[in-house]
Amino acid sequence: MVADKYIALTFDDGPDSTTGKLLAILEELRVCATFFLCGERVRSFSNEAKAIADAGHEIGNHSYNHVYMNELDEEAIYSNFERAEAVIIEVAGKKPPFIRVPYVSYSEAVVKVAMTMNMPVIGCDVIGYDWEEAVDETKIVENVLASAKDGGIILLHEPYEKTRAALPVIVNTLRLRGYAIMSVGELVNQKQTTLQAGVCYNAL
Repeated sequence: MVADKYIALTFDDGPDSTTGKLLAILEELRVCATFFLCGERVRSFSNEAKAIADAGHEIGNHSYNHVYMNELDEEAIYSNFERAEAVIIEVAGKKPPFIRVPYVSYSEAVVKVAMTMNMPVIGCDVIGYDWEEAVDETKIVENVLASAKDGGIILLHEPYEKTRAALPVIVNTLRLRGYAIMSVGELVNQKQTTLQAGVCYNAL
């Protein structure tokens, strides 16, 4: 089936000990995704972070230690993202092209830091809510499919078994609906869009 719609797949809060399982599923599904990694976890799970890069996936900056940015001043926010970027480059060998704010919680200071770092900010508009305890595999699938749209950005998280279980159903169903699933960078290219530093994009 020829795709006529495009959607980005992203994973937050990794890497962790289960990253290899997720990478195996993505390889089987032939999907390239964007992983928004936390610097502290990259340091702790360096082999897994390198495996993400080696598999050809895109890596974004999800801060160093996943704190609420709206509680920090501009200097502290900059330091947090800069520290994460340095670790990601050191371990994975890739400079993140985007940042995503922990808890998708933005402030004016975050926008200023993103502009200073010359970074677009990636949000989301298709949310699995997989971090909620009451949300099971079936509900994750329902949440994503109900809000999927052309140019959308799917938010899922690395550590959950239920998310890995939901992923093949999500990908295969979206493909049947005419979607191509890809990384944020691939979606940017597909939409022939130029992202601006300091601007948050929930969809393209």
